[in-house]
Amino acid sequence: MDTIELTFPNLHYREPMLLARNMGKTFVDVSAEAGAVFQQPWVARGLATGDLDNDGRVDAVVTTNDGPIHVLHNDTTTANHWLTLRLVGHKSNRDAIGAVVKLSSEHGTQFAVVTTAGSYLSSSDKRLHFGLGQDVAAKSIEVQWPSGIRQTIQNVRGDQILNVDEPSAPSAK
Repeated sequence: MDTIELTFPNLHYREPMLLARNMGKTFVDVSAEAGAVFQQPWVARGLATGDLDNDGRVDAVVTTNDGPIHVLHNDTTTANHWLTLRLVGHKSNRDAIGAVVKLSSEHGTQFAVVTTAGSYLSSSDKRLHFGLGQDVAAKSIEVQWPSGIRQTIQNVRGDQILNVDEPSAPSAK
């Protein structure tokens, strides 16, 4: 409701965007140091994320009602490593929507599901992005394809976009 302040003065129709840094167990608001777009109130509804320039850093696109679109290019400097997976289904659906991936590295395990859903009237990149931190490689990647096929890939170096094709049969462990 664009008149929400008349009924609830503590609520606002336009709000500045929030950018939070994941500190492991908590989040820290870093909006003040992230640029002017985070200082202005907007009526923003849609958010899509993905690595727009394939540099290993996730970017974002935000839509606003009756306003501009904001492309938030991530140009942070980091020594951390990453791995992006582009899954291609053959027995499963071509986009691998619904595939579940478990990535294990020296310092932990991460899970992701292939989807494009995420925000109002928006579709994000279906590729799976994993931050590896100081690890230069993934020890193993396990894919549970929608068809039921299970695939395991060992010792995958980081800092790359890796195409993973669904095999015709489960891989041997």
